Amino acid sequence: MKKTHKKYVALLTTLAVIVCTLFYTNTAKADTENSWEPSDVVKVSKCTVNGSERTLTLLKNGDLYFQATETSSPKFAFLDVMNFGFDKMYGTVYVLTSENLLGWWNYDLTNSPTLNSVFKNMSNPKDPIGDIEKLLFDENNEFVIGYKTITGETYPTLTMSEMKAFLEIPDDPTPTPTPTAPVSTPSATPKVTPTTPPKNTTDPVVTPKTVTTKKVVKKKAGYSCLSIGNKVTSKYKLAKGKLTWKGSSKSKKYSGIKSAAFIKKSGNLVFLTKKGKVYTLSPKGKKKCIVKKKGKKLILKNKFAVKVQVGKKYINIVNK
Repeated sequence: MKKTHKKYVALLTTLAVIVCTLFYTNTAKADTENSWEPSDVVKVSKCTVNGSERTLTLLKNGDLYFQATETSSPKFAFLDVMNFGFDKMYGTVYVLTSENLLGWWNYDLTNSPTLNSVFKNMSNPKDPIGDIEKLLFDENNEFVIGYKTITGETYPTLTMSEMKAFLEIPDDPTPTPTPTAPVSTPSATPKVTPTTPPKNTTDPVVTPKTVTTKKVVKKKAGYSCLSIGNKVTSKYKLAKGKLTWKGSSKSKKYSGIKSAAFIKKSGNLVFLTKKGKVYTLSPKGKKKCIVKKKGKKLILKNKFAVKVQVGKKYINIVNK
């Protein structure tokens, strides 16, 4: 019995060593490897500030991760990110969210990722600048140099004095960072296939032309018609709050409608109800709610809907 007992003890000890080894191996691997696949990456930007390299990685789901030379692995920073970039002078991170809101964060001033708003007077933050259309980049599309609002106003990036005034930090001299150009990372490395040079021939080479079919909206018999080429794919009319829509094989009617328009890319109809809800209607008649409340206005460009005003915000709907 004693020999058998010793065998069991030895076996259990061996198993414990194996389990501990596997645990620490997997833990070390999790700490050093990224938690995403290369195909999930949309964009990577890098900037070196005071000898510390900072890296921002944007994933397809809108999550933005931050890593510095002195940190062991990328850390989650922000969500619902539509675009981002470093400024060249101070390495400040500028983030444009999916709700068209702008935020900024400077790692040297606050280590913890925090999106701060932008105000017309950073020393007296009372008038926030909202409804941002896009970030403005330099001629090489590398560093953020400013931003543009929905109404067309443009603003430059913040100075160190403005950021410190907002954060209530004494304005002492700050070392000038040495930036590194951001790098856009493709989702996959393209394969290079060798090709055989064509033989000399006297026959002419005919290159087919790429024809882009135009999408236009025209009025006809009281209806706003969406035409792709010479074909009308769907049409609608809106009168006294009543919407009538006709597709290739279906027709639908809705009441309590405030406004409607087509979305160019998808061909969907988007309409805003008087209760503030916004729906899309596909060419096949499939209805989908994209805004549940506080919808105020559809923003059009060349007769197509491009944005919807929700409260004081503007939501991009060109891909809806």
